[in-house]
Amino acid sequence: MFPFEKFIRERLTEKRFRHSVNVARAARWLAFKYDANEEKAVIAGMLHDITKEWKVHEHMAFLHNYNIGVTSYEYSSKKLFHSITGACFVNIILKIPDMDIFNAIRFHTTARAGMSKLEKIVYLADFISEDRCFGGVDKLRALASFNLNDAVFAGLSDTIQELSHNNKIIHPNTLNAYNEHILVNEKEKSLQIGEYYISKCLSTKSLKKSVFI
Repeated sequence: MFPFEKFIRERLTEKRFRHSVNVARAARWLAFKYDANEEKAVIAGMLHDITKEWKVHEHMAFLHNYNIGVTSYEYSSKKLFHSITGACFVNIILKIPDMDIFNAIRFHTTARAGMSKLEKIVYLADFISEDRCFGGVDKLRALASFNLNDAVFAGLSDTIQELSHNNKIIHPNTLNAYNEHILVNEKEKSLQIGEYYISKCLSTKSLKKSVFI
């Protein structure tokens, strides 16, 4: 039995409970594979949707009671409420002070630039959990077994494509996470090209020197 399994079973529908357990399993597998804290991954996975089934007025009351601010982007998409209230519920009500777990739950829907390894793991685990059956999920699962960052980027790309296709607002955090990956990849490519030319240059100089000896 996972931590908090009984707790969430009593508070979620069977479908949401099963999803949470599956996310915890996927998160544990990813944490093991990418050398992250498995216990934290399981806890964040189990609790990531703890307030998912709240009504809008329940989210609003919780946010008001604890003086938690939300942006206009979150107000425009009520589906984002649960990642905010969920993270705060875990921190305030369940008294789990770990900020990495907090952030993994807080940004499991939108992602953000500068995500920790645990944040990436929970974000991706929510995509590839056993109960997911959208088109391309098998490809994403396969990619997740090879490269964590590339799999997260694929998830971001799919999200942005779907939201733009349906004329939905794309949260800045999602765009920032996407752009960060592009910039990091471009920097890595530039470094590789630079190293190649330096190596080529040194090799040429060495060859010229040997000709004159």
